[in-house]
Amino acid sequence: MVHLRSLFQKAQMNKVESRCRKAFDAYGVSSILWNVTYECGLKCKHCYVGETKKRENELNTDQAKKLVSLIGDMGIPLLFMTGGEPLMRKDTLSLLSLCKEYGITTVLSSNGLLLDSEKIGELKRNNVHFLAVSLYGPQAQHDETVGIEGAYNKLMKNVQEAIEHDINICFKTVVSSYTYDNIPYIVNKGLELGVKSFYFCDLLETGRAQGEDGWRVPKEKWQKLAEYLFSKVVVDGEAEIDLGACPSMATLALEHFQKTRDVTHAVERLEHLSACPIGRGPLGISAKGDILPCIFLQQLSVGNILKDDLRQAASHPLIQAIAQKNGLKGACGACKYKRLCGGCRAKPYIIEGDIMGEDKTCMLKSVEKQ
Repeated sequence: MVHLRSLFQKAQMNKVESRCRKAFDAYGVSSILWNVTYECGLKCKHCYVGETKKRENELNTDQAKKLVSLIGDMGIPLLFMTGGEPLMRKDTLSLLSLCKEYGITTVLSSNGLLLDSEKIGELKRNNVHFLAVSLYGPQAQHDETVGIEGAYNKLMKNVQEAIEHDINICFKTVVSSYTYDNIPYIVNKGLELGVKSFYFCDLLETGRAQGEDGWRVPKEKWQKLAEYLFSKVVVDGEAEIDLGACPSMATLALEHFQKTRDVTHAVERLEHLSACPIGRGPLGISAKGDILPCIFLQQLSVGNILKDDLRQAASHPLIQAIAQKNGLKGACGACKYKRLCGGCRAKPYIIEGDIMGEDKTCMLKSVEKQ
C-alpha cells in the first residue's frame, strides 16, 4: 500500500508506526490483515473474495481469540479486520474488546450496513482507530455496484453517526471503469464530512471480477487520476490518500514531486517499507487461518495459524524472495526503482501464475533501466 501524504509531508513517526517497526525487527511481522469471515450481505461485482458466503473451516470464536492473543503477545501493534463483512460474525465486537486489552490498534473494514447506534458506541469504546467503509459513488451508482437498493442512504447515516462519536472514517473504493468518474465525488463527499483517509485500490481480476477485462482502467486514465490525487496531497493535505495494488504510483509520485520538492523522506520510507509490502512486515490471515503473503492472494498460503508458527511463516522462502526482489522478471527486474517498488506481485500471479512476473499495469510512462 502506498501512503501518499505520509510520503511527501514529512512528519515525526507516529507511535503505531514506531511499534510496527519494532515488531518487524523482532519477529518479521509488523501488522496483520485478517479476513475474519468471507460472509457478506452485499453483492459487489468486483469483490476479490468471490462468493461471499460463510465457508467451512472458518476460525471459530476460541480460535479467533487465540489468534488475537498471539498477535498481542508478539507485540504486533496493528490489526486490520476485513472480510467479507466482519460484522456478520457475532463475536467481532468481543474480538475488538480483546484487541483493546492487548493494546492492539484496530482498523475495521466494513460495508457499514450492519452498524447501529449500539455497535457504533462499541467501536468507540473499543478504541477502533479507523472505520473503513466502501463507497463507490453517488446513491444510484453505489447501490447498483453493491447490488442493494438503499445501501447508500444507510451507509451515509451510519458514517455521520460514527463521525459524531469521533471515530476516524476512511472511504474505500475500487478503481474501475464503473467507479472512475465517481472518484472526485467520493473525495469531495469525504472532505465535506471530515473523512480522515481515502483508499483507492486498483481492480484485481480475481473473485467476481475474474475475466472482466473491460472493467480495468487504462493507464491513460490512471495518469489523470494520479495527477488529481497528487494535487489533493498538496492542496487538501489533511487527509491521507492510500493506494492499493498499484505500487508504481509511489515511483510515479517520486518523479512528479521531485521537480518541486525534496523527496529524500519519501525515498527513505520506501526503502524501509517498499510500495509492495510483501516481506516488509504485513501478513494476511484468511478466514480459515491460512497465512498469506498478500491478502489479495487468498489461494497462496505459506502456512496456517492453527498449526504453523507465524514467525517462521514470515521468513518463508517465497516471502523472502519477494522481499529481496532479486528474482523479479521483465521490466520490474530491470527497473531502477525495483527496491522501492517491485511492482504488484498479486497481479502477475493472478493473470499468469507467476508471482515474480512483470507487473504490466506499471504506471510509469517508460521504464528506466538501471
